Amino acid sequence: MEILMEAFRSLGKDKVRTFLSMLGIVIGVIAVIVAIAIGAGTTANVTARISSLGSNVIIVTPGFSGGFGGRAASVLTSVLQETDVQNIQNMAPDVGTVTPVLQKSFNILYQATNTVATVFGAYPDTFSILGLPIQYGRLITQQDEQNYANVAVIGNTIATTLFGNQNPVGQTIYVTNGNIKVALTIIGELQETGSKLTFNPDTMLMIPYTTASARLIQLNGGVSQIIASAKSANTALDAVSEINNILYMRLQNSNQYRVISQNQILSTVSQTTDVLTLLLASIAAISMIVGGIGIMNIMLVSVTERTKEIGVKMAMGATRRRILGEFLVESMFITIVAGAIGVGFSFLIAMIVTYLASGLGLMVIITWPSIALSFGVSVAIGLFFGLYPAYMASKKSPVEALRYE
Repeated sequence: MEILMEAFRSLGKDKVRTFLSMLGIVIGVIAVIVAIAIGAGTTANVTARISSLGSNVIIVTPGFSGGFGGRAASVLTSVLQETDVQNIQNMAPDVGTVTPVLQKSFNILYQATNTVATVFGAYPDTFSILGLPIQYGRLITQQDEQNYANVAVIGNTIATTLFGNQNPVGQTIYVTNGNIKVALTIIGELQETGSKLTFNPDTMLMIPYTTASARLIQLNGGVSQIIASAKSANTALDAVSEINNILYMRLQNSNQYRVISQNQILSTVSQTTDVLTLLLASIAAISMIVGGIGIMNIMLVSVTERTKEIGVKMAMGATRRRILGEFLVESMFITIVAGAIGVGFSFLIAMIVTYLASGLGLMVIITWPSIALSFGVSVAIGLFFGLYPAYMASKKSPVEALRYE
């Protein structure tokens, strides 16, 4: 306790120097904690979006060809067939529901307003598989499929673009592309959902599969994608394996298609965000090292200025260990206080960042391990960078120290 009080008195003699010594550590602790918090918040945000789809959703998309020797890769649009949907339904015991999808971008015209949207032709099961809630009107029914009905369920973003805040149900829009022009009656508007795996329902115009196949997207038995759902979350991996086997039996080339499940995407997202978080934290930690070097420099200056004081203490019986401990405690005291200040300011900055980025859906989540890590590193820096100045102070000769001017 006596050493601690002595260190506190020594640091209090030059408050500005002490504050500047702390500043690098304070900034470093804040940077590390906030960087890790942003990484954790981003992971939680993306995971929540993906998890909202349900853990048993499986999406099959075409693969790519080319992409070598400077050539751009192109999507194999004619790979997936309606017969694949039938085979998956009949031969995959762990798949509950499976439906084909036709998808293409078209110009959408309503009165004087024109925009571009993705027309999404699918069977009614798609709404339940993707968990798409209705806001106004109704969803597409099996009767609409049987009648090749010219009806559509519109996404929230497209509805706002075309109709503003008005209820779009009952309005007629036109889907155009070159010589194609098809009138569609809006029967429903979806609630805002955001992206779901490879889809963004907010920017889609969903129509009956039969209508899309007959009037807008003719692929001669081909399909753009296949959406399936496992019978349960526990059988999702088995369902993915079964779909892979069925498609490989026909195509004999796994590069011609991709089977995407929520678990695969979550794993990829987790790995990517972990790497980015580590990178950000490593960059931020550099400022803590710089702060430690600053503390060492300040402590060396302090040792030089207090040389005569060190000589007096040694002449009065202070041991070298006592002198070493005193300067080491000073160094660690600086980093402990700086670390505590940095932790406190981290919460304030996290709240500010969360408020400013709320419109982007960014969350900043401060975790106790990140606090413990940053604070522990700051204390370790005080010990490491304070050791050399403390050693230099303890090695001084009492006689030479007393003669120092």
